[in-house]
Amino acid sequence: MSSEVAAEADRPSSRRDQLVLMGARTARGFGAGALSIVIALDLAGAGYSSFAIGILLGLALGGAAGWALLVPRLELRWPRRRVFALSAVALAAGGVLLWIDIGNPVLVLAAFLLGGIVAGGADVSPLGALEQASLAGTTGHLRRTRTFATYNLLGYIGVALGALAAGPLYGVNTSVLPGLPSGPHDATFLFYGLLGLILVPAYQALSSEVDREAAAGRPSPLSPPSRSTVYSLSALFAVDAFGGGLIVNSLVVFYFSTRFQHSVDSLGFVFFASSLAAGASLILAVPLARRIGLVNTIVFSHIPSNILLIAVVFAPTFLVASILWIARATLSQMDVPTRQSYVQAVVPKEDRAAAAGYTTAARGCQAFGAPVTGAFLAAGGPWLSAPFALAGSVKIGYDLAFYSRFRHHRPPEEGAPPPGHGPRAPTGNAHPPVEERGTPRHPQRASGAGSATPSGAGN
Repeated sequence: MSSEVAAEADRPSSRRDQLVLMGARTARGFGAGALSIVIALDLAGAGYSSFAIGILLGLALGGAAGWALLVPRLELRWPRRRVFALSAVALAAGGVLLWIDIGNPVLVLAAFLLGGIVAGGADVSPLGALEQASLAGTTGHLRRTRTFATYNLLGYIGVALGALAAGPLYGVNTSVLPGLPSGPHDATFLFYGLLGLILVPAYQALSSEVDREAAAGRPSPLSPPSRSTVYSLSALFAVDAFGGGLIVNSLVVFYFSTRFQHSVDSLGFVFFASSLAAGASLILAVPLARRIGLVNTIVFSHIPSNILLIAVVFAPTFLVASILWIARATLSQMDVPTRQSYVQAVVPKEDRAAAAGYTTAARGCQAFGAPVTGAFLAAGGPWLSAPFALAGSVKIGYDLAFYSRFRHHRPPEEGAPPPGHGPRAPTGNAHPPVEERGTPRHPQRASGAGSATPSGAGN
C-alpha cells in the first residue's frame, strides 16, 4: 500500500465519522423500536380500522422509500451533510405531528409522507441510505463487512432498548400540556421527534470527507457500468421487502395482541429479546461470510429463518409463537450486514450513495405488504396467521433468485478486482479511492489471508 493510501486509511476523521454514524444508527434504532410497539396500537385507539392501519403503515414505508430514492438526486445539488440535516428534520417533524394529534388523518398522512417514520428494525429511510454510503467510505475491503455488522448491531441494540422502553413511555401523560387538541398524546412520538432534532448537530459533526465523497457535479447519480448490477439488486430486494412488509414489527405486535391478548409490556419484552437475537445473528454473519462468502451467507442463513417464520402459523400459544419468533430472529438478520456490504462492494466509490439509495428505496416495497396484512387481520379467524406463511414463501423465492443471479459476482475481498478497476480505467482522482483503505496490494494474497483471519463484512 502506498504511503498516500496508508495516510488516507489512518486519517483520524474516518474513525470519528464511524463513531458518529454508529451513534446515530443506535439513536434512530431506539426511536424506531419504541415506535414499532405503540404505533399500531395508538392508531387503533384513535379509531382506525385494521385495514386502515395497514394502509397507513404502508404509506409510512412508501414515504421513507421515496425520500431514499431522492437521496442520490439531492446529492447532485447539495453537500451530503446538508442532506443528512434535512432528513433528520423530516424525522423530527413526523414524530411531533403524530404526537400532536394521531387522530387527525391529515397530520398522520403528512407525518408518514415526510419519510422519517421508521417503525421497527428494517431501516428503510433516507438517513439509512446516507449512513451506509458514508460508512463504506471510512473502511477498506477487508474490514467493510465487520464495520457494517457493528453498525447494524448497534442499530438492533437501539431497537431492543426502544422496545423495552415503549411501555414506560406509553404510560407518560403529556395531554396536560396547554394548546393540544383533545385525545391521546403518546410521549413516544414526542420523544421520537426530539431524537430527530438531536441528530441534526450530530450529522453536522461529520468531516468534510463525507461531503467530498458525495456525487455532486456528476450528470447522473449512477454510472452506466453499475446500472445493471444496481437495478438487478433493487428488483430482488423489492421482492424480499414485500415479504418483509407482510410481517413488519408493528403489525406483528398487533397480530400477537389480537390473537393472544397480551399486554404492551409482555409484547415489548418479546421484541426486546428478538432484537437481541437479531443482534447476535449480525455478529455471527461476519465469520460466516469470511468462510463461505457474502452471497452464500445472505442466502443460506435466510432460508432456515423463513422456514421458522412459516412455523409461526402453527403456534398454539403465545409462548410457542414467541419462541419461534425469537428463534427466527437469530438467523433472519445475517443477510443485513452482508447485503449492505455486498451492495457497497460491487459498485465504485462514486456510485455508493446511488446504490444505497436505490436499493433502500426498493425495500420500500414493504409498503405493499402492510395493507395485505391489514386485510388479513381485518378478516380475522384463520386468516390472522396467513401473512406469516405468505411472507416465508415469498422470501424463500427471493433467496433462490438472488443466488441464481449473483453467485458468481464476487466482491473484491473474495478475489474480484475492485469496481472501477480492471476493464475500467481509474478516475485519476487526486485522493486515492476509499476502497483501497486497508486493502493489500495483491488481491489474491488478500483473499488467501482473509480465509484465515476474521474480518468485517457488510450490511
